[in-house]
Amino acid sequence: MFPTRRVLLVALALGPAVVGSLSPAPGGWSQAASTSFTYLRTARPIPAPKPGERPLLRLEGRAQTLALTRSQLLALPTVRYATRHAQLGRTFTYEGVPLRDLARLGGFAGQDMRLHASNGYVTTIAARDYGDAPIMLAHTANGKPIPTLEKGPLTVVLPPDERRFPRSQYGSAWVWFVERISPAP
Repeated sequence: MFPTRRVLLVALALGPAVVGSLSPAPGGWSQAASTSFTYLRTARPIPAPKPGERPLLRLEGRAQTLALTRSQLLALPTVRYATRHAQLGRTFTYEGVPLRDLARLGGFAGQDMRLHASNGYVTTIAARDYGDAPIMLAHTANGKPIPTLEKGPLTVVLPPDERRFPRSQYGSAWVWFVERISPAP
């Protein structure tokens, strides 16, 4: 599915981790923290899909569509933080791919992003939000794949910063059952 050359280009394009902090500064994300944040892992070469492994995400870029499996998503840059899932009423430590890295991979960095869920839900996340904060497409919660009953296998998770991302305004950005991402029209 991914030729060797494409794998190397993707890994090089996403590059090394940037230095920063996942902790918001007093009063919200500081400029220094908002433009860079710490990655748990940087990008690794994207493996070929394993036999029988089904794609979890379609990333529909301007030039091409990528079908990504769980093992391929795990090879992308990863962030981790704990936050409360309001609908489930519990706190999880999530791991996932920052939306800004998915936008880069899809070729639409800096543009608003449209997220599509398997239940028909669709929403848009502004580039100014995903570009400067570690909003992630989570694939792991508390060290395990996210089960469907906990809004998985892929769910959008926002940093635990109520001042920057108040639930009243950003509750719709918590997309569960994500299956497709594209640039917003």
